Amino acid sequence: MFEFSMRWVKNFLLYGVLFLLSSCLHEDPEGSYVGEVKDWVYEVFEGNLITDGKECRVELLLSQSPSKLSAEIRFAHPQMKPVSRLGTWEVGDGERIIRLDDDKKPGEFFLIKRGVRYAFQSIKGLRNDDGSSLLLMRNLGKSRKASFPIEITFGDKGGARVAGAGLPQMMTGEWSRVSDRVTVTIKLPKIVLEEEENIPEESYKYFLRCSEETEKALVLEKMVVMRPFVKEDGSKRQSWMSSLIFSDRPVLVAK
Repeated sequence: MFEFSMRWVKNFLLYGVLFLLSSCLHEDPEGSYVGEVKDWVYEVFEGNLITDGKECRVELLLSQSPSKLSAEIRFAHPQMKPVSRLGTWEVGDGERIIRLDDDKKPGEFFLIKRGVRYAFQSIKGLRNDDGSSLLLMRNLGKSRKASFPIEITFGDKGGARVAGAGLPQMMTGEWSRVSDRVTVTIKLPKIVLEEEENIPEESYKYFLRCSEETEKALVLEKMVVMRPFVKEDGSKRQSWMSSLIFSDRPVLVAK
């Protein structure tokens, strides 16, 4: 009798979960879903460069505010005075680009994710005496994240609105669904290079799925940024993509 009761409870719980999942799978999202996106606002990357048999300390500090993306590189050689260089950074095609404000060379560096570490390179390369790349680690104790509210509103005819999460204003776009996955695409306003030519700004694409733990909720898995690349003459362009996969996946709950 006890074994039968336990089996009945397990089946009841299983069918309850399946019911919640199936209802999410078969119902289109509608109305507004709200949550928070966590992003790095201050990052510290550290590592050592071995050159001429000497161990040199390298630190890269990246911060972001609503008005500026700031960068600082600190270089400490055991037999020289420490050097600090300031500049800005931006997201490139699969890497972060650091551009420094002074006239020293090199003036441009690249931070490229390699597993849990990051390769820090210039155009000519930064290598240790043994030929290996300079690798940095994010110092989690010195780095910090902040939470930014996000709201996605789904219309009944495929229209969508996204507000918050770093956007300067509420943006409109469209949404679509395949199985339990939902995508939302928005485009930022166009910019004018010439009187007769409009160059599209960034496009953001959000990838969401139904939450298995929370009823009437969507999990934001990743965001893809598409940005136009314009040549010097402004005549040809192509888009490249940069993907942001959330380690702390935001849960957006229906209002």
